This record gives sequence, structure tokens and C-alpha cells, in this order.
Amino acid sequence: MKRSAALSFLFAIIIGATGVADAQTPEWRLGGRALWVSAGATSDELGTTGSSLDLDSGPGLEFDATVMFSDLIGIQFSLGASYHRLNLVGGDWNGIDAGRIWLAPLTAIAQYHVQVYGPWDPYIGVGATWIQPFSSLSSDAENAGVEDLDVKGAAGVAAQAGVNYQMNNRWYANLDISHLGASIEATVTTEEGDLPTVELDIKPWVIAVGFGYKF
Repeated sequence: MKRSAALSFLFAIIIGATGVADAQTPEWRLGGRALWVSAGATSDELGTTGSSLDLDSGPGLEFDATVMFSDLIGIQFSLGASYHRLNLVGGDWNGIDAGRIWLAPLTAIAQYHVQVYGPWDPYIGVGATWIQPFSSLSSDAENAGVEDLDVKGAAGVAAQAGVNYQMNNRWYANLDISHLGASIEATVTTEEGDLPTVELDIKPWVIAVGFGYKF
């Protein structure tokens, strides 16, 4: 239900953005950014172990492509990847390094750019995201009896605010802050079978700095 609602929402904003855009040749912008993803979250208890999964914040990279239909309206598509430590806290497995998780959000955002004087180009946006996690289990967790960790992707809404600084006719610097409203589900498997699925309510804040090129 969450996935279909997010996709419907994304489709609606894309249609709306293109409908109000000026009739002119679109301008493309390609960029790359360094990220800090504040995705820290702790799950509910894993079965009756007394332990929970704890996910740290982490760094990452992102590539984006923006099509500007006018000076005011654009749609940005981005693909990022961030690296996070996963720990087990409390109960039988307290203090165990559980492994690593890569979060790979694929996001589309309709942007509104505010017209100001000079080289500054501030903007706000709203859209939808799909966060695909990839996990690897540590040897410490395996030695403690954990056989597998299955983490599922999730859809959600996205909000964004940022500013570009035009350095010349083509190149610009970028500062961007976005919030991705998505939670992921994780299932831990032991030799006795799957423990009840728990939710990692990450809903990350993403702080990004980088550069882009217009053409």
C-alpha cells in the first residue's frame, strides 16, 4: 500500500510540474555530491532475545540529473549510496557488531526554484523515494548464532531544500538537505528459524554538498 501510494504521488507531481512549466527547450543539469545520512534507528526486540538492531548514521555519495522545464520548475532524479554500521544492543547479543548495511535511495523530486538576484539559486521540492538496502553479516554475529539477515526495501515520500551557487555559465556548487520518509524491515534468522520481522524507522535526513554542470 505504501509503495503504490508513493508511486501515485510521484506520478501526480511529475504531471503537475510539466503542466505548469513554460514551453521552452529543457535545460539539463548533472551533479555529484558527498553525503552524510542521518539514518540512526533502533528496532524493537528480536523475538525473546532481549536484543535489538541498532543502525548508525553514515557517509555516502550521490549522483543526480535535473531537467529544468523553465527557470522555476524542474524535476530531479538522484541515486545515492551510503554506508552504515549495524550493531546488536541489549539482551543476549549486547555489544555485537552485526555487520554493515548500504542504503541506496532512488529519488524523484519536483522542484520549485526561487528567483533571486545574482548567482544564488535556492529551491524547494517534494517527491517520492525508494530505498533499497544491501546487508552483509559480520563473523561476530555468525559466531553468536545469527545465520542470516534479510533487509527489505521501502517506498516513501521525500522533501528537499537547497541552494545552487553559479560559479560560471556552466558550473555550479550545491548545498542540499533532504528528508526521506521511509522505514525498512529486517528479519534475523537463527538455527531455530526466523525471528519476528522488525522495523528500522530510519526516515533519514540527508545533508549533501557537491558540484554540477549545466548543458
